[in-house]
Amino acid sequence: MTLYIFFLLIIAIGAYFATKNGNNTKSNIKKNANEEENDFMAKMDAMIKMIKEEEGSDCDELPNHIGEFGYSKDNPIPLTSVSESRKYLSRLIYIKPGSSQYTWQRTGSMHSTIVKAPIDEYNLLDTDSNVVKTIYIWPYNRVNSKKVPEGFGLMDE
Repeated sequence: MTLYIFFLLIIAIGAYFATKNGNNTKSNIKKNANEEENDFMAKMDAMIKMIKEEEGSDCDELPNHIGEFGYSKDNPIPLTSVSESRKYLSRLIYIKPGSSQYTWQRTGSMHSTIVKAPIDEYNLLDTDSNVVKTIYIWPYNRVNSKKVPEGFGLMDE
């Protein structure tokens, strides 16, 4: 019986010091998760900054582009971020006579011959979900392009 009480006492003392030192507590686990998330986001921000410095441009079109603007993965629309890509797509107007409103769907990312960072591919869909056009956006530029692919316009912000 004395040995049993001794072991319970050791366990209680260990639990006390673990809690006192912040080990194995929910707040400590949450704090570590937040620190890891902040560290990850800082690394992502640094990587994006490096891409913009090394490959980004201050122009409406990337240097050394190949193909038709916006319609070729080797001549994507240069924008500054994924959120700017969404804003740009929401302002893009297809000016073909008789065309209706469209929605867009990101189909994935791919590599290009003109930049190392991935290019995003978007399908523009009509009201029946048919693909109207496929356009390419590069969301790592230093400035947002004001240029639009042929057949399109941009609504005012």
